This record gives sequence, C-alpha cells and structure tokens, in this order.
Amino acid sequence: MSKNIYNNNAQNKRTNRSLYDDEDGPAHVLQTNDEDGTNKYKWENRFEKTWLTIDEDEHGLRPSNQEERNTRNRRLKTKDRDGIISQDQRVRRGMQRHLCLILDLSKTLSNQDLKPSRYQVLLQNVELFIKEFFDQNPISQLSIIITKNSKAEKISELSGNPLRHIQAMKDAIAMEGEPSIQNSLEVALSSLCYVPKYGSREVLFIFSSLTTCDPSSLQKTIQSLKNESIRVSFIHMAAELYICKYIAEQTNGTSKVILNEEHFNESLMLKCQPPPTIGKTEAALVEMGFPQQITSTVPSPCICHEKMKYSGYICPRCGVKSCELPTDCQICNLSLVSSPHLARSYHHLFQIPLFNEVNWKELNKNVTCIGCLSSSEKSILSLFFSCPRCQEIFCLDCDLFIHESLHNCPGCENKLQNTNTNTNGKTNGNEITNGNGNGNGNGLH
Repeated sequence: MSKNIYNNNAQNKRTNRSLYDDEDGPAHVLQTNDEDGTNKYKWENRFEKTWLTIDEDEHGLRPSNQEERNTRNRRLKTKDRDGIISQDQRVRRGMQRHLCLILDLSKTLSNQDLKPSRYQVLLQNVELFIKEFFDQNPISQLSIIITKNSKAEKISELSGNPLRHIQAMKDAIAMEGEPSIQNSLEVALSSLCYVPKYGSREVLFIFSSLTTCDPSSLQKTIQSLKNESIRVSFIHMAAELYICKYIAEQTNGTSKVILNEEHFNESLMLKCQPPPTIGKTEAALVEMGFPQQITSTVPSPCICHEKMKYSGYICPRCGVKSCELPTDCQICNLSLVSSPHLARSYHHLFQIPLFNEVNWKELNKNVTCIGCLSSSEKSILSLFFSCPRCQEIFCLDCDLFIHESLHNCPGCENKLQNTNTNTNGKTNGNEITNGNGNGNGNGLH
C-alpha cells in the first residue's frame, strides 16, 4: 500500500514539475524571493509589463527607452529624498534630531489592500526606516508611540539604540480599537518639550485609519505644538484626513498618502533627511565625550544592561562602562559619541551637488566611469554623469552610491589630496638665491 502511494506521489511530481521545488518539496510551491528578501507566492508579486521593454519603428523591433526613463526617475527620486539643493542656496539643518514616531495600531491594520497586510508592510518598512534613520543621523534620538483603543502609549523612550526600538515595536502586536490623534500628540509633546532648544523636534505619524477618537478639541494641542516648535508630519496608509493635513500645515510638516508598498518605503526614507530649521534656533555649545573601547581580562558591569562584560566604552568623565555608542551616560548625562558618528552627521550640511548628465552619444566618443571603470561600449542605454566641480565622469550606479551612501565625491577628494601633496612639497623645499639682483641665483631645492 505504501509503495503505491509513493509511486503516485512521484508520478504527480513528474507531471507538475513546475509547481515543485527540487530541494524544498511541495511545501514551497510557487514561492519566489521578492526584492525585500521575503518569500512570496507568484500571485502576490507585482504585475510586470514585459512588453514595455520593446518598441517598434519602421526598421522593426528595437529596445525600448523605458529602462532609461526608469533610471532617470530613480535618480530624481534620490534628489528629492536627499533634498539636494543648488550651491547658491543655504539651508540651515539640525544635526541632532529628536523624533517621535507614532504608529497607528488600530484594527484597520488587518486590511489586506497592501500585501500581505498593512501590519506586515508597516512592520517591515518601519524597521528599515529606523536603521536608515540612525545610519544617517547617528547622534539623533528616536522614540516610538503607539495608539489603539482611543489611547496612546510610549513603548520606547528617546534614545539612540535602534535595536531597542525595533524590539519594542515587534512586541506591540495587538491591533484593536480606534486611534487617537490628540492623545498621541500629547504624549509626544510631553517627551519633546524637555528637549534642548538646539535640537530639532519632530513627530512622524503613520496613520492607517479614517477616524480618530479624541477627548477634546485639537486646537489647544496644535497651539502647544506651534509654541514648542514641533514639526508634525503624516503618512497615510489609507485616505487623507483634513484634520491631519491641517495639523501638518500649521506645524510646517508634510502630509502624504501612499500609493503602494514601494511608495510607502520612499515616503519613509524621505524623513531620514533632516528638515530645515523653523524660525530662529539658539546656537549653543554641546558637551560631548569621546570614549575609547577597552577590553580587560576581568569582566566588569556595564551601566546599560547591568551585566558583566569584558569590553566596553569608558566614560571620560565618570569612568562608567557602556556597551555601545552613541549613547548618554546614565550617571553624568554626558553624550558619548565617536568621531565617525560626528563625521556622518555633517554630510547633511555640506551636500554633494547633483551631477550633470553627459550626452556621450552626441559627442561620438566612449566614456569611462572612474569609479568602477565601466565603459559606454558595453551598453547603449548606459547613463553617465560628470561632477560640476572636478569634471570627473561616473556611471549611474556610482552616482547613486555617491549621493546615497558615500556622500563624498572621489574625484574631488583625489584632486584635493594631490593639491595638498604638491603644496607640502613646495613648502618643504628651501630656495637660496645669490642676492645680486641679476636673476642668476642658484636655486637649491
């Protein structure tokens, strides 16, 4: 009997081989890996219009310019996301940001208009946003507030530890009731009102519902937000509410409605860029400590986890051990950072200008990227750009990598290094003349 069942299963597998995975078996039927690394069924993937990659003219079929248009649109999105401005404009931005992230965990998150559900899309994209936020703003702080059942609760305090925020968000999984905009803003206001004036104060509200349950009028809350210079922005997973748009306009924030999962991720990543400061900001000197990592043979307790550890960062003021940077010393309240954290915060203030596109087809010559050494001979659809400062040429991938991750032009840095080397060589040389004034001096270098 068992032998007949085995033969039938084998025959079915040979018949429907396209539905099976040779390694994983029938449990993973029709599963594919999506761009974000998650497993999805084929019917859950986006609809692909493959016919757009081919055009037809009087000479027949040829490759379409759709790919070239997509790359240009991708580059323009990078420009909008990073807030690249011209060299003539000067915008003052805050290096130290204090952001309250409010999540709507009402029952509307169970809707499946976003695949696989609003809650899963929210969880994945917010986790990516928290990591990217601290990568671009390493000395900033973030707090997470959730709202459900007409209440608001702070699940993580203002801190610079992304793992702590992600874990707190994953633990708050219950979705029930209605959200409350007023209660959420009041909780955020109570946290941000004690933040120093030199740091920016922001609230990002991810709203999924079409209703709100508030105990009183929102006018007093809006006025309090304006008095404390707190910027409130909304990202709607459903339709836009007038009250949300009104709050955003009154506090110099933004209000956006997402189109799909990809647009939701783009709208979140836009908030990683520090916004321009509102009004007059007090200039102040911030005291910071730069601790060294010390590893000892005898373990000692850390102040953050109260566990015995061999390595850690020693506060230069009070000598207390901390596990990670950046953080605030829990004994003396000194901000503990490292020099790379401070350097990564500066690229928002001194941005790289947008590169100019090089029309190498009209120049009738091949160009080569100095970053990856790719040439225009390989593909006729390749796009190349030149830096307006050093005039070096980069391909599209290198251009996006420079503006999104590196934040420094390799061509400009190379020329600056060569200039400094030549200057030091001339300065170190000793020139001696005979002093006769006839111009026939003997130069000794």
